[in-house]
Amino acid sequence: MAEILDLKPRLTLRFGVTGHRPPRLPKDRYDAVRHNCEEIFEHSREAMARIFAKHRAVFADEEPLIRLVSAMATGADTVAAEAAIKQGLTLSACLPFAAEDYSHDFAAEEWVRAKALIDAADSTVELVDHRPNDTAAYESIGRLIIAQSDILIAVWDGDASRGRGGTTEVVAQAVASHMPVIHVWPDEIHPPQLLWSGLHDEIPDRPSIDGVERVEFNKALPHLLEALCAPPEGFEAAPLSVFYQPTPSRRQFSFAWPLLLLACGTRSLAKTRLSIPTIEDMRAYFTPMVEPFKDFGLFGERLNNEVSDRFARADMAASYFALRFRSSFVTNFALAAIAVLLALSGLFWPEGKAVLIAAELLVILLIIFNTRSARKSDFHKMWIDRRHLAERLRLLAVSSTLGRLELRDVEDGTTHPGWVTWYARATARELELPPGQLDRAYLEKVREMALELIRDQIGYHENNAHMMEHTNHRLHRFGDGLFAGTILFCAVFLSTIVLPGKTGYLFGISLTAVTTFATAFFPVLAAALYGIRMQGDFAATAERSAAIAKRLRKLQASMMRDDLGYNRLVDRLRRLSDIMLSDVHQWQQQYETRPISLPG
Repeated sequence: MAEILDLKPRLTLRFGVTGHRPPRLPKDRYDAVRHNCEEIFEHSREAMARIFAKHRAVFADEEPLIRLVSAMATGADTVAAEAAIKQGLTLSACLPFAAEDYSHDFAAEEWVRAKALIDAADSTVELVDHRPNDTAAYESIGRLIIAQSDILIAVWDGDASRGRGGTTEVVAQAVASHMPVIHVWPDEIHPPQLLWSGLHDEIPDRPSIDGVERVEFNKALPHLLEALCAPPEGFEAAPLSVFYQPTPSRRQFSFAWPLLLLACGTRSLAKTRLSIPTIEDMRAYFTPMVEPFKDFGLFGERLNNEVSDRFARADMAASYFALRFRSSFVTNFALAAIAVLLALSGLFWPEGKAVLIAAELLVILLIIFNTRSARKSDFHKMWIDRRHLAERLRLLAVSSTLGRLELRDVEDGTTHPGWVTWYARATARELELPPGQLDRAYLEKVREMALELIRDQIGYHENNAHMMEHTNHRLHRFGDGLFAGTILFCAVFLSTIVLPGKTGYLFGISLTAVTTFATAFFPVLAAALYGIRMQGDFAATAERSAAIAKRLRKLQASMMRDDLGYNRLVDRLRRLSDIMLSDVHQWQQQYETRPISLPG
């Protein structure tokens, strides 16, 4: 029976908070700020309940979860956290220093208040790269809160920044990253406002605080949460539904592509696999990467269960549809050559002409059926979508170990992402913070995880470059040989006319028939091989894989030489993400212009 995987994500929304401390946020304004935050959370719970009721089939059966990520500093951070607890939200604490050092930032009674909230959080992470009171730590924690959140609540007086890592600076970064910001004024005059590039008719490239659209938050909140959390509808809903379907219990096979590689000598018989890799195969590949984090609380559990399951499902499906797509176009060109072969065989079997024509007709019908089936199933899009999802989940497994969920990006100038991006974000939202201190020992564990992934990808791309280049070379040489054979047959036939004493028969068969067959079939077969080369784009694929392997080697060398630190490692992982996702985008562009069609 088909394996049941934990594929449906829990409907989750993540708030982050930034804001002023006293005296910039006077203590007599705490109640007003707390009331505004409670109102935001209450309206969000109601909107999330409506989304869950409308799209229940898409999400796990658990009730919607809303989380607040806070640095728990005196002032806005703790006020928002208290409001979150009152409204039934869960808390995550991001501390810029080790808790013992962080406590020196607080008056005694304020630390008691903050410590109670930290203890109430279900996950707490501590950055330890900076000395106490180093403003760079607050800058780092602001970036981490942005990377952890869908929406940023900013308790901000609207004035300019007064220091590194301050509220204004965090808000500016969030707005520029297309992150929705709910601006809560410390006074009791202005109602909370939503600042968001998604309110623009056309999404700006890098919006600024001064130029971003603003609207009262309660007027835009339902639309905002729909855009962030609701699953895609319309033509993007069907692929998500297909992804949720159980995999077939029987083994899946694909023949044409593996046999082509075998025929070209690209793969040995021992390494030729006609069956599609299973989910168990993909999970066995993924598990060693995430297993070192298995004991890191709920974060480690989700990484080794939900994320592992979803990666395995996406990677298996990507491999399946890649083989189906490639086998489909190889089959088409091979059948086209066979159709010509059958037509020409009548030269040697005139009495069987009817049988040969019937066989040729059957082959042509097979080509039409194969083409229609491949186009209807949309193998190339199914392949690229699942490859994109697998890469997003693989990269999430690495970046999330540093608390980087990267929930904010804008695709093609739209606020409504496709199903792949939506699903990757929905999976990321479920992850808690990695608990404990991100000290040197922990960062070393993360770096080794990243280096192992880089080594794996270098090996894959170097092997792929060799395989594609070798296959392209063999097909090209074979095609050249067929044209050379055509010339040879033409020369032999002409020699029977020019030179005396030559016979018009070869082994008792008419040389005219043999020449006609060879000079017609050899170019057709060469054209079929050329079609396979062009459809498969072997040369460009080999060049691209070689270039990516080179970029990964440079990144590997840089990471190994780095002085280990949180911010530096974050930057390296972002570079790794850029390199790996660029490969997917290039595949997407390549095959969008090469849909399977009738050979001709």
